[in-house]
Amino acid sequence: MMQIVESIIAFAVAYHALKGFRLVKDRTLFFLHFSFVLLGLGLLTDGVVGLPVFAFRGLSPVVATGYFIRITAEIIAYALLLFAYLRQTKSFMASTALLAMTASPVSMFEVLPYHPLLEIAVFFLIAFIATQTAMNYGVRKEKNSLLVFVGFVLLAISHVFFMLPPIIELFFVVAHMTQLLGFLALLIMLLRVTGAR
Repeated sequence: MMQIVESIIAFAVAYHALKGFRLVKDRTLFFLHFSFVLLGLGLLTDGVVGLPVFAFRGLSPVVATGYFIRITAEIIAYALLLFAYLRQTKSFMASTALLAMTASPVSMFEVLPYHPLLEIAVFFLIAFIATQTAMNYGVRKEKNSLLVFVGFVLLAISHVFFMLPPIIELFFVVAHMTQLLGFLALLIMLLRVTGAR
């Protein structure tokens, strides 16, 4: 159920990123839009597929497919965002190599209900984006830059917790709550940008 709520917020971030792109013509906002559409679709698929599990216990292959779609969408979405940030900083060759490295592990795994290596790949993508946004905040010192940085730090922290549910199931709830807060920070930033225009 949390995935469905998160998907709604992801779609709201995507909508406002597109609105911001149309206002300021910053291509990073377009990449943000497309990435959050992918995130929203992955989360929505995982959430909708997971709903019948409460009623029917024998659907683990279906749940595994929903998870695989979500994690693949996350890897592609965060790789796109990383590409946008690296492109913005003129590190095109580094971004191309990084995209190649992150896209290839997805094809190595069959559809699994949970795989920590995929969560680790997503974590490193988001952590690198958080580093880029920290440098951006260090240069600009604006409230919007701070919100972007906080949003991606919260998303990185959420994926640390997504790696840990086999240890303690409460971490799964903490992961979703932290991810929700990260999405909200990005949505607030986009509402500030589009509202100021």
